[in-house]
Amino acid sequence: MQNISALFGPWIISFYTVIFLCLVFLYRADPASRKRLGLTAFLAVCSLLGILATDFLAGGGAGGGLLKLATLVSRLLAVIAAINVAGCFVFSVILPKVKAGISKFVEDLILAGAYAAGGLAVISASGANLSGVLATSAVVTGVVAFSLQDTLGNVIGGMVLHLENAFMPGDWIGVEKYEGIVREIRWRQTTLETLDGDLVVIPNIILMKSPVTVLGRAAGDTRFRAVSFSVYYDRTPGEVISAVDQGLKEDPPPCVAASPAPYCAIKEFQPNCVAYELRYYLSDLSLPGRTDSAVRSKIFYALSRAGIKLSIPVRSMVLTEGADAVAQRSLKSENERRLAALKGVDVFQALTGSEMAILAGLLKPTPFAGGELMTRQGAVADWLYIIYDGKAEVRLYSGKGGSYRAVKTLGPGDFLGEMGLLTGEPRSATAVADGEVGCYRLDREGFRGILASRPEIAESIAALLAKRRVELAAAKEHLDGEHAARALGTEQRDLLSKIRNFFRL
Repeated sequence: MQNISALFGPWIISFYTVIFLCLVFLYRADPASRKRLGLTAFLAVCSLLGILATDFLAGGGAGGGLLKLATLVSRLLAVIAAINVAGCFVFSVILPKVKAGISKFVEDLILAGAYAAGGLAVISASGANLSGVLATSAVVTGVVAFSLQDTLGNVIGGMVLHLENAFMPGDWIGVEKYEGIVREIRWRQTTLETLDGDLVVIPNIILMKSPVTVLGRAAGDTRFRAVSFSVYYDRTPGEVISAVDQGLKEDPPPCVAASPAPYCAIKEFQPNCVAYELRYYLSDLSLPGRTDSAVRSKIFYALSRAGIKLSIPVRSMVLTEGADAVAQRSLKSENERRLAALKGVDVFQALTGSEMAILAGLLKPTPFAGGELMTRQGAVADWLYIIYDGKAEVRLYSGKGGSYRAVKTLGPGDFLGEMGLLTGEPRSATAVADGEVGCYRLDREGFRGILASRPEIAESIAALLAKRRVELAAAKEHLDGEHAARALGTEQRDLLSKIRNFFRL
């Protein structure tokens, strides 16, 4: 106790110098605690001014109980400031450095104990009768406890939650009508962040009295999720499940766990459609709503590429005479867009107008969402994509590290995958949708009929592709005219042979 009394004597300059230097250091080292440090600095300044004022008045002969009370308050403020500085050092600087952490509740408990011990020490050092103070405090505590039963219940509830460790910050829980991530457990309340981003403050006494469902743990846990959708009866369950499973397997959204793997299943049969569920495990419990949205987007685009329509609620419709005209105009506009897309593909320049029209009818609308893979380097796929809206980035990957180089950006009028369509060769690059992309897909079976009816088209296509390849090689290797011509003939024969074998002409 004498040491504490001496602290406010000859050591006053050293004490406050250390306090303010520590505050400056912590203000720069721990930005998250700046608000608390500002309050601590204010308390330290008030304490210093109070001590200087009381020393000045005491030196002038002033005295009395009021002066003693001011001195006591100034010393208490100094102790509180010192405890706050020490707490910031320990909890915000030292423990994170050694990778050891404690909850806010335990931190508050330690600080509260330090405040109580420091306060009693200052009161005792001032000459007060500590036993009388404790006796009076016991009576006051009893009165306060009786009047603040709910508040004490919340505090005790917070202590029990920490001691039992039933759940902790980062866990996903459900209590009464609320469900969300535990962000903080404090003395009086627990804070939940719901899936909509709302913060819900729940008194700890409610958590003690109500059933709490722990839906997922923060550390390395996954949480089962299910996203529902419906499809008409005109498509078989096998087609729907295959399209959705393939879309999720080839390019899963972020936060969808790889194991257990996501899968599509029939939920129930309804009067006008089949209800399905895409079942998956969430790897990041903090983003359930966003991940559900990404999964729904994958389902929509996967079904759209397979030509499968999602069902809509049955409703009555009144058709007018103008509806026929609108439908005809829409169909005509779509046909014109398909023909324009085909005419932009140079390998189809040898086709006649009627052959172009037949081919246009075989095109399948194939939309992609931003970030989705359109083609994967090294994959075998015998179809061609023709872009009519949006952009796609072409990437070349090297090695197994996942590093790549963006080599080109494709836009409306461009196409990709012609060698896969014509010869079945693996994809030479990866294409990723840069925003939403609208394109048409032409399959090998659709093009086979055109080649079978007029096999000489294969020669024109082979000549065009060979010329393009030789020109590229000549630019890279600086071939002279004679060598280029010889290479062109060899390349054309090789490509023609591959096309004929691939389509069995």
